[in-house]
Amino acid sequence: RVFLNIGTTNKTSILYPYYVNMLNIFKKYAPDLKPTIIETGASVDNINRLVQKQIDIGMTTDAVAYESYNGKGLWEGKPVSNLRSVLTYAVNTVPYVVTEESGITNPMDLTGKPVFPGMRGSGNESQCEAIFGALGIEPDWFRGSLSDAADAMKDRRVICANKTSSGTQPDATFIELQTFLRLRCLEWTEEQVAKVREKYPYFKTSIQPANSLNAQTKDTITWAAFLGDVALAEIPEDTIYQYVKACFLGKEEQAKVYKVAGETDFVKATLDMGVPLHAGTVKYFREIGVEIPDSLLPPEVKK
Repeated sequence: RVFLNIGTTNKTSILYPYYVNMLNIFKKYAPDLKPTIIETGASVDNINRLVQKQIDIGMTTDAVAYESYNGKGLWEGKPVSNLRSVLTYAVNTVPYVVTEESGITNPMDLTGKPVFPGMRGSGNESQCEAIFGALGIEPDWFRGSLSDAADAMKDRRVICANKTSSGTQPDATFIELQTFLRLRCLEWTEEQVAKVREKYPYFKTSIQPANSLNAQTKDTITWAAFLGDVALAEIPEDTIYQYVKACFLGKEEQAKVYKVAGETDFVKATLDMGVPLHAGTVKYFREIGVEIPDSLLPPEVKK
């Protein structure tokens, strides 16, 4: 039996049930794996926990995986060069949601305004700070948990917050907030996106559709996040092979608790994560006939 500590996210996140249900998936498809689901601060926190050997596998976003592997952003000068992609299971929008009553639609108008960048230790927090920094926006940051931010929006102490969606549909936090407030997504222009990408070319965008929020009247450009699991190269190949295979075999069941997982092309999303694959992932992908680019093969795997 192999015992695994899996770093996930906050229990209030729509993602958390996906990981809780993995316990059933592994019982059925990988009985030798005995995972423990650990609540964490999400993406950034999970990378740091991996490095500190506190967890074996961790959920993260594509941007955080890229930055940590390449020694950029929070990992400037200290790359996590042994980071490996295990499996990417979701492609989601990250809407920067504002209250309709604030009258704000342009991100540039948020200087001096109370903004929640994402929960502490999350990829959303670090990416929000990077985006605002690249555009010279200096808000009054509101730091805290997701529930703290939700309460602050209800009390009008925060007018903008971001949270990863389920596909393009709002996270449970924003669904609840819409019973109290009218919400819409900030409108990022192509020029603003281009300026951010001059510094962060790996940041991805998507479209937040009309009517996805109760005051969202049109399609708007917003940021996007690939969500997936990563591990260090030292985790045994067979452990990750069993993990990935179980996720593929249990995809339909996982889609019942996290719809986006059923809609995502696991192979394409994993290859687009931007960091080398774990040897166990390579083994399973080769088994199902996937052609893997040389750039994604880690040094511990023969090309």
